[in-house]
Amino acid sequence: MIRKLPFVFMVAIFSLLQAEEPKNRLPIFDIKQLSSSSGTKFWFMKDDSAPLVHVRIVFKNSGASHQEKSKVGAPKFYSHAVFCGSGKYNYVEFKKRCSDISIKLSCQVGSDAMVFSMTTPKIVMDEAAELFNMALNSPIFEKDKVKEIQDGIGYSTQSYAANPVGSALQIFVPAVIFKSHAYETGIQGSSENFMKLSIDDLKKYRKKFLVTANAEACVFGDVSEKEAVSLLDKVLFKMEKGRPAEDHISDTAPLLTSEIVRYHVEGPQSAITFVLKNEKPLSPRRAAAAVLYRILGENSLFKSRIMSELRMKRGLIYSALMAPVDLNHANYIFGVLWTDNSKVSQAMAALAKVVKDLREKGLTKEELEFAKKNIVGALFVGLRTSGDFCDFCFKKMLDGFKIDALPHLLEKIANVQLEEVNDLAKELLDENNMSCLVIGGGA
Repeated sequence: MIRKLPFVFMVAIFSLLQAEEPKNRLPIFDIKQLSSSSGTKFWFMKDDSAPLVHVRIVFKNSGASHQEKSKVGAPKFYSHAVFCGSGKYNYVEFKKRCSDISIKLSCQVGSDAMVFSMTTPKIVMDEAAELFNMALNSPIFEKDKVKEIQDGIGYSTQSYAANPVGSALQIFVPAVIFKSHAYETGIQGSSENFMKLSIDDLKKYRKKFLVTANAEACVFGDVSEKEAVSLLDKVLFKMEKGRPAEDHISDTAPLLTSEIVRYHVEGPQSAITFVLKNEKPLSPRRAAAAVLYRILGENSLFKSRIMSELRMKRGLIYSALMAPVDLNHANYIFGVLWTDNSKVSQAMAALAKVVKDLREKGLTKEELEFAKKNIVGALFVGLRTSGDFCDFCFKKMLDGFKIDALPHLLEKIANVQLEEVNDLAKELLDENNMSCLVIGGGA
């Protein structure tokens, strides 16, 4: 559902785009930190521009990297199987019940944590909370359906042609850049170990990690503070308190080399993935890094160096993508070039030249101003719904920001200086060490 943004947010965007000194003109956003009756901390913001309520719950230190090696895939398996029947409903009945009252329930998992999401019309908020509670407290794990899910995930691991980029990001790249670290196994682990996982493993996973002592949340939407606390209480009702999952993972940096790893896939096209260094989300230089990578190729802009040179001028690629990957203990930029098999070598050489040129010569003043405005403009578009705004704040909460994360980001972007970006380019960019991986018919 499309909604109008809060007036203060539009003022912030306008201030950043037009004011000479936006720092003193950014508003304070009405986001608060509250606690449920069980002690679960959560960010809250009332937004009555649409009759919707959004709940996001994270269970920290419960992702793939926190499992023993033979059980690495348990969180991913759980995230796909958790809605295979819940409480008094079998798989079909539960899915139908959610559809009947127009709520969206989902579960995602990564290397660090598991996240549950719910969006519900306010009018059925209590019923939605009951269904959410069933999914958290009493998943049924119907045997046949769970087996079907497990087989599907196992097949996709061995047949990565259907989603080469997803396979690279979740499996192949971590194995290359995080050797001998907990992140090395990606989010699924080996196919052999994954296929050995059982329903009993899923139950053990839930008992250990999905506890209120391990949870944090966001509740945004058409609810008061009192209603938000009550809603979260209903969602977490009778859930075990348990113990917080400990974080034993050490900080690391991606191991980038000149190595090119190749995976053969039948067909005329190839995906070239590459990795670059990045700053941590809380780093004072993260805003400068965002400007740098927006000009290099992040957000697939035609005005970026990669798209301008490799596609518009030389016709070597169909499209390109770059995005930050922020793990709790490592950060990097993940990039992809899509090209014809016959142009893989040329495209890789051209990419290296673009990176080298940006490292040595830096951005121009015009590129700096364009990037700053584009980042804020894209943010404006990306936060056009209440759910988008909730997801943005939830991500910032997970990254360790305070409730003023949005005005903080706007201020930092506004204050980025050209010299700062160009100095950072010399540190982060290295055309000879990008750990490239090619998936395609020419590999």
